[in-house]
Amino acid sequence: MQPLTIEPNPASSTMPAVLALAFRPFFLLAGLWAVLAIALWLGQLSGWWSGQLLLPATLWHAHEMLFGFGALVAAGFLLTAAQNWTGVPGLKGGKLALLCLIWLLARLTPFVAPSQDIWLLIALQSLWWLGVIAALGRQLWLAKSRNNYQFLPLLLAMAGLNAAVLWLSQSQHWALASHLSHSMILLFCLLMGIVGGRVIPFFTARATQTEQPRTVRLDRWVLVSTLAASGHFIVSAWWPALPSPGGLLLLAGLLHLWRLGCWFTPGLLQQPLLWSLHGSYLALASGLLLMGFSLLTGWLNFKDMLHLIAVGAMAAMMLAMMARVSLGHTGRSLAARPVMAWSFATLLLCGFCRSLATALGAPHLLWQLSAALWLAAFLIFTWVYWPILTSPRLDGRAG
Repeated sequence: MQPLTIEPNPASSTMPAVLALAFRPFFLLAGLWAVLAIALWLGQLSGWWSGQLLLPATLWHAHEMLFGFGALVAAGFLLTAAQNWTGVPGLKGGKLALLCLIWLLARLTPFVAPSQDIWLLIALQSLWWLGVIAALGRQLWLAKSRNNYQFLPLLLAMAGLNAAVLWLSQSQHWALASHLSHSMILLFCLLMGIVGGRVIPFFTARATQTEQPRTVRLDRWVLVSTLAASGHFIVSAWWPALPSPGGLLLLAGLLHLWRLGCWFTPGLLQQPLLWSLHGSYLALASGLLLMGFSLLTGWLNFKDMLHLIAVGAMAAMMLAMMARVSLGHTGRSLAARPVMAWSFATLLLCGFCRSLATALGAPHLLWQLSAALWLAAFLIFTWVYWPILTSPRLDGRAG
Protein backbone atom coordinates (compact mmCIF):
# COMPACT_ATOMS: atom_id res chain seq x y z
CA MET A 1 0.00 0.00 0.00
CA GLN A 2 1.48 3.31 -1.12
CA PRO A 3 1.67 6.39 1.15
CA LEU A 4 -1.31 8.70 0.74
CA THR A 5 -0.96 11.40 -1.90
CA ILE A 6 -4.06 13.48 -1.19
CA GLU A 7 -3.22 17.16 -0.90
CA PRO A 8 -3.63 19.05 2.37
CA ASN A 9 -7.03 20.48 3.19
CA PRO A 10 -6.80 23.86 4.95
CA ALA A 11 -10.26 23.40 6.45
CA SER A 12 -9.05 20.38 8.37
CA SER A 13 -6.10 22.14 10.01
CA THR A 14 -7.94 22.42 13.32
CA MET A 15 -8.85 18.72 13.40
CA PRO A 16 -6.74 16.64 15.81
CA ALA A 17 -4.15 14.63 13.90
CA VAL A 18 -5.37 11.43 15.52
CA LEU A 19 -8.71 11.81 13.68
CA ALA A 20 -7.20 12.48 10.26
CA LEU A 21 -7.70 8.89 9.01
CA ALA A 22 -9.10 5.68 10.45
CA PHE A 23 -5.77 3.95 10.95
CA ARG A 24 -4.68 6.49 13.56
CA PRO A 25 -7.31 6.08 16.32
CA PHE A 26 -8.09 2.48 15.40
CA PHE A 27 -4.48 1.30 15.63
CA LEU A 28 -3.88 3.31 18.78
CA LEU A 29 -6.99 1.92 20.48
CA ALA A 30 -6.13 -1.59 19.27
CA GLY A 31 -2.66 -1.40 20.80
CA LEU A 32 -4.02 -0.13 24.11
CA TRP A 33 -6.81 -2.71 24.21
CA ALA A 34 -4.41 -5.52 23.32
CA VAL A 35 -2.53 -4.68 26.50
CA LEU A 36 -5.49 -4.05 28.80
CA ALA A 37 -7.67 -6.97 27.64
CA ILE A 38 -4.89 -9.54 28.00
CA ALA A 39 -3.84 -8.07 31.35
CA LEU A 40 -7.44 -8.54 32.54
CA TRP A 41 -7.54 -12.06 31.11
CA LEU A 42 -4.25 -12.93 32.81
CA GLY A 43 -5.71 -11.61 36.05
CA GLN A 44 -8.68 -13.93 35.66
CA LEU A 45 -6.51 -16.93 34.81
CA SER A 46 -4.42 -16.26 37.90
CA GLY A 47 -7.43 -15.78 40.16
CA TRP A 48 -6.66 -12.13 40.89
CA TRP A 49 -10.16 -10.92 40.01
CA SER A 50 -13.54 -12.41 39.10
CA GLY A 51 -13.98 -10.87 35.64
CA GLN A 52 -16.69 -8.94 33.81
CA LEU A 53 -20.43 -9.39 34.26
CA LEU A 54 -21.92 -10.19 30.88
CA LEU A 55 -20.15 -13.14 29.20
CA PRO A 56 -18.52 -16.38 30.34
CA ALA A 57 -14.80 -15.72 30.82
CA THR A 58 -13.48 -17.70 27.84
CA LEU A 59 -16.11 -16.25 25.50
CA TRP A 60 -15.33 -12.71 26.64
CA HIS A 61 -11.64 -13.36 25.97
CA ALA A 62 -12.36 -14.72 22.49
CA HIS A 63 -14.85 -11.95 21.76
CA GLU A 64 -12.47 -9.17 22.68
CA MET A 65 -9.51 -10.58 20.81
CA LEU A 66 -11.52 -11.22 17.63
CA PHE A 67 -14.39 -8.75 17.56
CA GLY A 68 -12.68 -6.08 19.66
CA PHE A 69 -8.96 -6.02 18.82
CA GLY A 70 -8.86 -7.92 15.51
CA ALA A 71 -11.87 -6.30 13.91
CA LEU A 72 -10.61 -2.82 14.83
CA VAL A 73 -7.22 -3.36 13.18
CA ALA A 74 -8.81 -4.85 10.06
CA ALA A 75 -11.24 -1.94 9.80
CA GLY A 76 -8.48 0.61 10.29
CA PHE A 77 -6.44 -0.94 7.50
CA LEU A 78 -9.33 -1.30 5.03
CA LEU A 79 -10.76 2.18 5.57
CA THR A 80 -7.29 3.68 5.09
CA ALA A 81 -6.25 1.49 2.16
CA ALA A 82 -9.54 2.20 0.37
CA GLN A 83 -8.54 5.86 0.08
CA ASN A 84 -5.53 4.76 -1.97
CA TRP A 85 -7.51 2.18 -3.94
CA THR A 86 -10.31 4.58 -4.86
CA GLY A 87 -9.08 8.16 -4.49
CA VAL A 88 -12.20 8.82 -2.38
CA PRO A 89 -11.36 10.50 0.96
CA GLY A 90 -11.63 8.17 3.94
CA LEU A 91 -13.54 8.55 7.18
CA LYS A 92 -12.18 11.29 9.45
CA GLY A 93 -13.10 13.91 12.01
CA GLY A 94 -16.36 13.76 13.93
CA LYS A 95 -17.74 10.67 12.18
CA LEU A 96 -14.54 8.78 12.91
CA ALA A 97 -14.65 9.94 16.54
CA LEU A 98 -18.25 8.69 16.83
CA LEU A 99 -17.25 5.27 15.52
CA CYS A 100 -14.44 5.14 18.08
CA LEU A 101 -16.88 6.08 20.85
CA ILE A 102 -19.25 3.27 19.86
CA TRP A 103 -16.35 0.82 19.92
CA LEU A 104 -15.28 2.05 23.36
CA LEU A 105 -18.84 1.73 24.73
CA ALA A 106 -18.96 -1.85 23.46
CA ARG A 107 -15.75 -2.62 25.36
CA LEU A 108 -17.15 -1.06 28.55
CA THR A 109 -20.59 -2.71 28.43
CA PRO A 110 -19.60 -6.19 29.69
CA PHE A 111 -18.22 -4.62 32.88
CA VAL A 112 -21.22 -2.48 33.80
CA ALA A 113 -24.31 -4.10 32.26
CA PRO A 114 -26.43 -6.70 34.05
CA SER A 115 -26.32 -10.19 32.56
CA GLN A 116 -29.65 -9.72 30.76
CA ASP A 117 -28.40 -6.66 28.87
CA ILE A 118 -26.64 -8.62 26.14
CA TRP A 119 -28.86 -6.82 23.65
CA LEU A 120 -27.12 -3.55 24.43
CA LEU A 121 -23.79 -5.12 23.53
CA ILE A 122 -25.27 -6.65 20.37
CA ALA A 123 -26.67 -3.25 19.37
CA LEU A 124 -23.37 -1.44 19.97
CA GLN A 125 -21.29 -4.04 18.17
CA SER A 126 -23.71 -4.16 15.22
CA LEU A 127 -23.82 -0.36 14.99
CA TRP A 128 -20.02 -0.26 14.87
CA TRP A 129 -19.87 -2.90 12.15
CA LEU A 130 -22.54 -1.14 10.09
CA GLY A 131 -20.65 2.14 10.39
CA VAL A 132 -17.45 0.52 9.13
CA ILE A 133 -19.21 -1.31 6.29
CA ALA A 134 -21.12 1.82 5.24
CA ALA A 135 -17.97 3.95 5.21
CA LEU A 136 -16.00 1.38 3.22
CA GLY A 137 -18.93 0.65 0.91
CA ARG A 138 -19.31 4.35 0.14
CA GLN A 139 -15.67 4.64 -0.92
CA LEU A 140 -15.81 1.54 -3.09
CA TRP A 141 -19.19 2.41 -4.63
CA LEU A 142 -18.28 5.99 -5.56
CA ALA A 143 -15.11 4.75 -7.28
CA LYS A 144 -16.83 1.66 -8.76
CA SER A 145 -13.91 -0.31 -7.30
CA ARG A 146 -15.38 -3.71 -8.15
CA ASN A 147 -12.13 -5.52 -7.44
CA ASN A 148 -12.57 -4.63 -3.78
CA TYR A 149 -16.28 -5.36 -3.37
CA GLN A 150 -15.26 -8.76 -1.97
CA PHE A 151 -14.45 -7.12 1.36
CA LEU A 152 -18.05 -6.06 1.95
CA PRO A 153 -19.66 -9.54 2.18
CA LEU A 154 -16.68 -10.71 4.25
CA LEU A 155 -17.22 -7.88 6.75
CA LEU A 156 -20.96 -8.56 6.76
CA ALA A 157 -20.27 -12.22 7.56
CA MET A 158 -17.99 -11.17 10.42
CA ALA A 159 -20.66 -8.81 11.75
CA GLY A 160 -23.21 -11.63 11.57
CA LEU A 161 -20.92 -13.99 13.46
CA ASN A 162 -20.39 -11.30 16.10
CA ALA A 163 -24.13 -10.92 16.72
CA ALA A 164 -24.65 -14.69 16.64
CA VAL A 165 -21.90 -15.36 19.20
CA LEU A 166 -23.42 -12.86 21.61
CA TRP A 167 -26.99 -14.10 21.11
CA LEU A 168 -25.96 -17.73 21.56
CA SER A 169 -24.10 -16.82 24.73
CA GLN A 170 -27.23 -15.15 26.10
CA SER A 171 -29.18 -18.32 25.22
CA GLN A 172 -26.53 -20.40 27.03
CA HIS A 173 -25.57 -22.23 23.83
CA TRP A 174 -21.96 -21.80 24.81
CA ALA A 175 -20.48 -24.62 22.74
CA LEU A 176 -22.06 -23.23 19.57
CA ALA A 177 -20.97 -19.69 20.47
CA SER A 178 -17.43 -21.00 20.91
CA HIS A 179 -17.61 -22.77 17.54
CA LEU A 180 -18.61 -19.52 15.82
CA SER A 181 -15.73 -17.74 17.55
CA HIS A 182 -13.41 -20.36 16.07
CA SER A 183 -15.11 -19.76 12.71
CA MET A 184 -14.29 -16.07 12.97
CA ILE A 185 -10.60 -16.99 13.08
CA LEU A 186 -11.03 -18.79 9.76
CA LEU A 187 -12.69 -15.72 8.27
CA PHE A 188 -9.64 -13.77 9.37
CA CYS A 189 -7.56 -16.42 7.53
CA LEU A 190 -9.55 -15.56 4.42
CA LEU A 191 -8.94 -11.85 4.96
CA MET A 192 -5.22 -12.43 5.60
CA GLY A 193 -5.00 -14.50 2.45
CA ILE A 194 -6.53 -11.73 0.35
CA VAL A 195 -4.70 -8.78 1.86
CA GLY A 196 -1.45 -10.65 2.47
CA GLY A 197 -1.48 -11.90 -1.10
CA ARG A 198 -1.60 -8.33 -2.31
CA VAL A 199 0.84 -6.57 -0.04
CA ILE A 200 3.48 -9.10 1.11
CA PRO A 201 4.96 -9.90 -2.33
CA PHE A 202 4.67 -6.24 -3.33
CA PHE A 203 6.39 -4.97 -0.18
CA THR A 204 9.05 -7.68 -0.48
CA ALA A 205 9.89 -6.99 -4.12
CA ARG A 206 9.98 -3.25 -3.56
CA ALA A 207 12.18 -3.35 -0.45
CA THR A 208 14.60 -5.99 -1.76
CA GLN A 209 14.64 -4.62 -5.34
CA THR A 210 13.66 -7.97 -6.79
CA GLU A 211 10.98 -8.93 -9.29
CA GLN A 212 7.52 -9.45 -7.80
CA PRO A 213 6.35 -13.04 -8.42
CA ARG A 214 3.08 -13.49 -10.30
CA THR A 215 1.05 -16.45 -9.06
CA VAL A 216 -2.45 -15.67 -10.34
CA ARG A 217 -3.65 -19.26 -10.59
CA LEU A 218 -2.17 -20.23 -7.22
CA ASP A 219 -3.73 -17.14 -5.63
CA ARG A 220 -7.12 -18.22 -6.94
CA TRP A 221 -6.73 -21.72 -5.52
CA VAL A 222 -5.60 -20.33 -2.17
CA LEU A 223 -8.74 -18.19 -2.00
CA VAL A 224 -11.07 -21.01 -3.07
CA SER A 225 -9.56 -23.58 -0.70
CA THR A 226 -9.60 -21.23 2.29
CA LEU A 227 -13.19 -20.20 1.56
CA ALA A 228 -14.24 -23.84 1.19
CA ALA A 229 -12.46 -24.88 4.40
CA SER A 230 -13.99 -21.99 6.33
CA GLY A 231 -17.50 -22.64 5.05
CA HIS A 232 -17.24 -26.37 5.71
CA PHE A 233 -15.96 -25.77 9.23
CA ILE A 234 -18.76 -23.31 10.02
CA VAL A 235 -21.61 -25.61 8.91
CA SER A 236 -20.04 -28.72 10.47
CA ALA A 237 -21.58 -27.80 13.83
CA TRP A 238 -25.08 -28.18 12.36
CA TRP A 239 -24.39 -31.19 10.12
CA PRO A 240 -22.05 -33.49 12.05
CA ALA A 241 -22.62 -36.25 9.49
CA LEU A 242 -20.55 -34.27 6.97
CA PRO A 243 -16.96 -35.39 6.42
CA SER A 244 -14.42 -33.65 8.60
CA PRO A 245 -13.24 -30.25 7.29
CA GLY A 246 -9.72 -31.38 8.21
CA GLY A 247 -8.87 -32.36 4.64
CA LEU A 248 -9.80 -28.95 3.26
CA LEU A 249 -7.83 -27.25 6.02
CA LEU A 250 -4.79 -29.36 5.12
CA LEU A 251 -5.17 -28.42 1.45
CA ALA A 252 -5.52 -24.73 2.27
CA GLY A 253 -2.46 -24.85 4.51
CA LEU A 254 -0.34 -26.53 1.83
CA LEU A 255 -1.38 -23.99 -0.79
CA HIS A 256 -0.59 -21.08 1.55
CA LEU A 257 2.81 -22.65 2.24
CA TRP A 258 3.52 -23.04 -1.48
CA ARG A 259 2.49 -19.43 -2.04
CA LEU A 260 4.81 -18.21 0.73
CA GLY A 261 7.69 -20.11 -0.85
CA CYS A 262 7.10 -18.24 -4.10
CA TRP A 263 7.52 -14.93 -2.27
CA PHE A 264 10.76 -15.77 -0.47
CA THR A 265 14.01 -14.00 -1.22
CA PRO A 266 16.98 -14.02 1.21
CA GLY A 267 17.13 -10.22 1.38
CA LEU A 268 13.88 -10.03 3.36
CA LEU A 269 15.59 -11.57 6.41
CA GLN A 270 17.49 -8.31 6.93
CA GLN A 271 14.35 -6.18 7.29
CA PRO A 272 12.00 -6.55 10.30
CA LEU A 273 9.05 -5.04 8.43
CA LEU A 274 9.39 -7.89 5.93
CA TRP A 275 10.34 -10.95 7.99
CA SER A 276 7.57 -10.16 10.45
CA LEU A 277 5.00 -10.40 7.64
CA HIS A 278 6.53 -13.57 6.22
CA GLY A 279 6.74 -15.10 9.71
CA SER A 280 3.08 -14.42 10.38
CA TYR A 281 2.11 -15.89 7.01
CA LEU A 282 4.16 -18.99 7.84
CA ALA A 283 2.15 -19.26 11.08
CA LEU A 284 -1.04 -19.00 9.01
CA ALA A 285 -0.03 -21.85 6.71
CA SER A 286 1.30 -23.98 9.58
CA GLY A 287 -1.78 -23.33 11.70
CA LEU A 288 -4.16 -24.43 8.95
CA LEU A 289 -2.08 -27.57 8.37
CA LEU A 290 -2.00 -28.46 12.07
CA MET A 291 -5.70 -27.69 12.56
CA GLY A 292 -6.51 -30.06 9.73
CA PHE A 293 -4.18 -32.70 11.17
CA SER A 294 -5.81 -32.27 14.59
CA LEU A 295 -9.32 -32.77 13.23
CA LEU A 296 -8.31 -35.82 11.20
CA THR A 297 -6.23 -37.59 13.84
CA GLY A 298 -7.03 -36.13 17.26
CA TRP A 299 -3.31 -36.21 18.08
CA LEU A 300 -3.05 -32.47 18.64
CA ASN A 301 -5.15 -30.13 20.74
CA PHE A 302 -7.37 -28.27 18.28
CA LYS A 303 -7.65 -25.07 20.33
CA ASP A 304 -3.88 -24.86 20.69
CA MET A 305 -3.51 -25.07 16.90
CA LEU A 306 -6.24 -22.46 16.55
CA HIS A 307 -4.24 -20.14 18.80
CA LEU A 308 -1.21 -20.57 16.55
CA ILE A 309 -3.27 -18.80 13.89
CA ALA A 310 -4.99 -16.33 16.23
CA VAL A 311 -1.72 -15.16 17.79
CA GLY A 312 1.16 -16.17 15.52
CA ALA A 313 -0.63 -15.35 12.27
CA MET A 314 -3.51 -12.93 12.85
CA ALA A 315 -2.15 -10.76 15.66
CA ALA A 316 1.45 -10.89 14.38
CA MET A 317 0.43 -9.88 10.86
CA MET A 318 -1.71 -7.09 12.27
CA LEU A 319 1.17 -5.83 14.39
CA ALA A 320 3.48 -5.82 11.36
CA MET A 321 0.89 -4.08 9.19
CA MET A 322 0.12 -1.48 11.87
CA ALA A 323 3.83 -0.72 12.15
CA ARG A 324 4.30 -0.33 8.41
CA VAL A 325 1.06 1.48 7.58
CA SER A 326 1.58 3.96 10.42
CA LEU A 327 5.00 4.89 9.03
CA GLY A 328 3.97 5.16 5.39
CA HIS A 329 0.77 7.08 6.04
CA THR A 330 2.41 9.64 8.28
CA GLY A 331 5.10 10.56 5.76
CA ARG A 332 7.91 8.64 7.48
CA SER A 333 10.49 6.36 5.95
CA LEU A 334 9.64 2.67 5.94
CA ALA A 335 12.25 1.69 8.49
CA ALA A 336 11.02 0.41 11.84
CA ARG A 337 12.87 1.37 14.98
CA PRO A 338 15.20 -1.45 16.12
CA VAL A 339 13.09 -2.13 19.21
CA MET A 340 10.15 -3.08 16.97
CA ALA A 341 12.10 -6.14 15.81
CA TRP A 342 11.82 -7.36 19.40
CA SER A 343 8.10 -6.65 19.35
CA PHE A 344 7.60 -8.69 16.16
CA ALA A 345 9.77 -11.57 17.39
CA THR A 346 8.12 -11.60 20.81
CA LEU A 347 4.64 -11.92 19.35
CA LEU A 348 5.67 -14.71 16.96
CA LEU A 349 7.24 -16.52 19.93
CA CYS A 350 4.02 -15.92 21.87
CA GLY A 351 2.02 -17.81 19.23
CA PHE A 352 4.52 -20.68 19.26
CA CYS A 353 4.42 -20.96 23.07
CA ARG A 354 0.63 -20.87 23.17
CA SER A 355 0.40 -23.63 20.57
CA LEU A 356 2.54 -25.92 22.79
CA ALA A 357 0.47 -25.43 25.95
CA THR A 358 -1.12 -28.88 26.02
CA ALA A 359 1.61 -30.81 24.23
CA LEU A 360 4.20 -29.90 26.87
CA GLY A 361 1.84 -30.73 29.74
CA ALA A 362 2.06 -27.29 31.35
CA PRO A 363 -0.93 -25.38 29.99
CA HIS A 364 -1.31 -22.84 32.79
CA LEU A 365 2.38 -21.94 32.80
CA LEU A 366 2.46 -21.54 29.03
CA TRP A 367 -0.76 -19.51 29.05
CA GLN A 368 0.88 -17.12 31.50
CA LEU A 369 4.14 -17.03 29.52
CA SER A 370 2.35 -16.36 26.26
CA ALA A 371 0.29 -13.61 27.91
CA ALA A 372 3.49 -11.97 29.19
CA LEU A 373 5.05 -12.13 25.71
CA TRP A 374 1.90 -10.64 24.18
CA LEU A 375 1.93 -7.78 26.70
CA ALA A 376 5.59 -7.04 25.97
CA ALA A 377 4.97 -6.93 22.21
CA PHE A 378 2.05 -4.51 22.38
CA LEU A 379 3.56 -2.35 25.11
CA ILE A 380 6.52 -1.79 22.79
CA PHE A 381 4.20 -0.97 19.88
CA THR A 382 2.12 1.47 21.92
CA TRP A 383 5.21 3.21 23.31
CA VAL A 384 6.81 3.60 19.88
CA TYR A 385 3.71 4.50 17.87
CA TRP A 386 1.75 6.74 20.24
CA PRO A 387 3.63 9.90 19.13
CA ILE A 388 3.52 8.78 15.48
CA LEU A 389 -0.24 8.20 15.45
CA THR A 390 -1.09 11.40 17.31
CA SER A 391 1.16 13.78 15.36
CA PRO A 392 0.57 15.39 11.93
CA ARG A 393 2.24 13.93 8.85
CA LEU A 394 5.86 14.96 8.49
CA ASP A 395 5.31 16.06 4.88
CA GLY A 396 2.42 18.37 5.75
CA ARG A 397 -0.17 16.46 3.74
CA ALA A 398 -3.58 15.46 5.06
CA GLY A 399 -3.86 12.01 6.56
